[in-house]
Amino acid sequence: MQRYNILYNKSIILRKQTNVVMKYLKILVLVMVVAFSSCGPKTPEYKKKLFAANGTAPELVFHRYEDVLFNLDTTRFQEALMEVQEQYLPFLGGDLTDTMAVKYLRDFAVDTLSISLYHKVKTAFPDLNEVEEMLRNVYRYFNYYYPDVNLPTQVYTCVSGIDPEVPSVILLDDALVISLDWYLEGDDIYEWIGMPQYRSARIAKAGLAKDLGQEIYLDYVQQPLKRNNLLEEMIEAGRMYFFMEALCPSLDDEVLLGYTPSQLQWAEDFEGDLWADIVGSQVLYTSDLEVYRTFLADGPFTNEYSHEAPARLGEFIGLHIIRSFVKANPNVALHEIMEERDLQAIFQESHYKPKK
Repeated sequence: MQRYNILYNKSIILRKQTNVVMKYLKILVLVMVVAFSSCGPKTPEYKKKLFAANGTAPELVFHRYEDVLFNLDTTRFQEALMEVQEQYLPFLGGDLTDTMAVKYLRDFAVDTLSISLYHKVKTAFPDLNEVEEMLRNVYRYFNYYYPDVNLPTQVYTCVSGIDPEVPSVILLDDALVISLDWYLEGDDIYEWIGMPQYRSARIAKAGLAKDLGQEIYLDYVQQPLKRNNLLEEMIEAGRMYFFMEALCPSLDDEVLLGYTPSQLQWAEDFEGDLWADIVGSQVLYTSDLEVYRTFLADGPFTNEYSHEAPARLGEFIGLHIIRSFVKANPNVALHEIMEERDLQAIFQESHYKPKK
C-alpha cells in the first residue's frame, strides 16, 4: 500500500502540537478572564433543536433478573427456576428440564466473579431510578422523531458476567435487556478481568443511554447500504453517532465517542490537519483495508499520527461532517438524514471544511 502522506504529516502535526501548547500558555490569562465573564461555551443552534424535541415516553416496567437469579435456593435450583420462568422468559425461555442448561445457569449463579459483580451492581444501582430516567429520555426523543414506532416497554436488567459476546443492551421484540455490570463506572473490575485500559476508560453510567441509542439505530433505523470507500464509511459512522446524539443530546462528546477528555481535545485541535491529510493523501475514496484500519479500527491510539491521537478518527470526522450538514440544512428532518442513500450528496451539501 502506498504510505500516502501520513508519516510526513505526522511530523507536521507533532510540531503543531508544540505550537498548540505554546498558544495555550500565551492565552491562559485571557481564558481565565473569559471564564469569569462567561457562563460557558455557546450552545450550537443544531443542539438547541435537539434539546427542544419533545415526544412522549411510555410507561416502562422494570424487572431485576439479577435479584432473582442470585437469590434462588441452589439446593432446589431447577425447581426454583421453573417457578420464576414465566416472569423472566427473555432469560428462561428455554427447556428447563435440560439438565445441562440448568447446570450452566447454576454454575453461573454460584461463581465467585458473578456474585462479586452482582454485589457491585447492587452498590452502583441500589434502585433503578437513574436508569429509568435515562431510558425515558431516550424513548421520549425517539418518539418525537419516530412516533409510529413502538419500542418494548418491558425492561429487564441482569448481570451477564461482562461477557464480550453479549451486548450490554439488547432489544428484543417485546423486551429491552440491560447488563448492568457493563456500567460500573470507576470500578477496577474491568482491568482485573483483563479488559484493555482504553476500553475500560469508556465505562460510564451515562454510556447506557448511548448504547441504547445505538441499538435502536441498528435495529430500527440503519439502511442496508453498500459503502464503497473511506468517505462513505466515515459518513455512515457519523450518521449513527448523530442519531445517538439526537436521542441523548445531553451527552458529552467524550461519552458519545468513547474518548478521554485529552483525546477529544487532540481530535478537535487537529481536525483541520487530519482532514487536509486525508484529502491531500488522496485516500478519501479508497477502499484500501489498511487505510480503513488507520481511521476506523478501535484501539488505544492512532499510531500513524501520535500516541495522543485517539483511535477511530474517521468516526470523529464523520460525526462532524453530519453536524456540518445539519447546520447547513437546518430544515432537513432527522429521519430524512437517516434515510438518505446518497452519502456523497450528504458530503457535498455539508460544505465540510474544518480550519487548520
